[in-house]
Amino acid sequence: MTTETLLDRAAELKRQLVEYSQSGRYDGAFRRMVGEQGLDLGTWDDDRSLLMWDCFVLEYRLRNGRTVVEQFVDAHPELSPQDRELLLGWRDVVTGPFEVQRRDGPALILVNLVDDLTYRVRATTGTEVLRRMPKRSFLITRLVRVGDEWMFSGPTSVLTPAERDLAYRLALDISLQIPKAAYRNPQRLARAWELQRAERQRFIRFFGSDLVTVPGEEAQQRIDDFFAFSRQELVRENPDAARRAGESPAPQMELPAELVESGTVAIVFDEQDGLGFVENFGPIEDAFADPDLVRSRSHRRHVLGCLNEPDVPPMVLRRVADRDPGKAGELFRRLLKRKEFDWARDGEELLRTAKPDYYSQPHLPQVTPVSDRLAAYAGRR
Repeated sequence: MTTETLLDRAAELKRQLVEYSQSGRYDGAFRRMVGEQGLDLGTWDDDRSLLMWDCFVLEYRLRNGRTVVEQFVDAHPELSPQDRELLLGWRDVVTGPFEVQRRDGPALILVNLVDDLTYRVRATTGTEVLRRMPKRSFLITRLVRVGDEWMFSGPTSVLTPAERDLAYRLALDISLQIPKAAYRNPQRLARAWELQRAERQRFIRFFGSDLVTVPGEEAQQRIDDFFAFSRQELVRENPDAARRAGESPAPQMELPAELVESGTVAIVFDEQDGLGFVENFGPIEDAFADPDLVRSRSHRRHVLGCLNEPDVPPMVLRRVADRDPGKAGELFRRLLKRKEFDWARDGEELLRTAKPDYYSQPHLPQVTPVSDRLAAYAGRR
């Protein structure tokens, strides 16, 4: 199938998908998505409405865990395998500001300011619309794959070359708020892991370990001191960083009130999971060191809370359990009333059962490297 034929088919399938989604069956789910994001439908213009509907149809997970496009495919068994593959591929949306490099026949060559990758893009409405998108302009848009190329999905806003900083600001915000958007670029992902490993080593040099327990009221000061230490080391390692450091404020992390108000806080920097915090960690450590303490309702509650809380990564329990696997086994035998439980044999299965969401998704670094031009823009800002 030629690219032109595939693009025509994509346009027809997109029309059918939108018609299906707007039949009324999804109105409540759309309002729920809008409410979850704290948005106000009454203030939207047509482009904003089209944009949000496109996000809803292709990416939003309904209560049954499915997307609208997945349910559309299920509802149409007559679709060919090629049609199904095309439609389901649209769940992978590339969003953000793009710089127009040049026109290439019926397509545009765009560079994504977030992932620094190049995309060859077509419009299902024809080539006339591309006249509004000259070289060196910036497009705020969404792309979905069509074979080996891409097509616009939803409305597109065009910024002039003079509005470059607006495009850069949006790209920087996306990079920091949605790091996985930058990780489409494998080089960016590899660099992020490298930076996270280096930051972890600085954490260990500062705290003496990759997991420390501190009084809650000291947690904010300790993490502030760590960031200051890390900044000083970066400046020593990289003279250019010294110049940029003088131009921008030091990084800050404001810990939530419930964390600093808890009795003790674990601060941990895992090579894979990055920097994390666990409130009321003292009783958990104590129970692993002395399983008899689970006779106390408070200790039982804290350990089971750590086990069942989705936001606490498995590595936290794995760290304290691995200090003494025998005692960890005894602790969980008592907690779970499983006489044959053995941490070395059953611990990983327990964690996978208790925290399925953690294991169901790929793990990405917390550190987000940005391109040189975004770094330069950030320095100017």
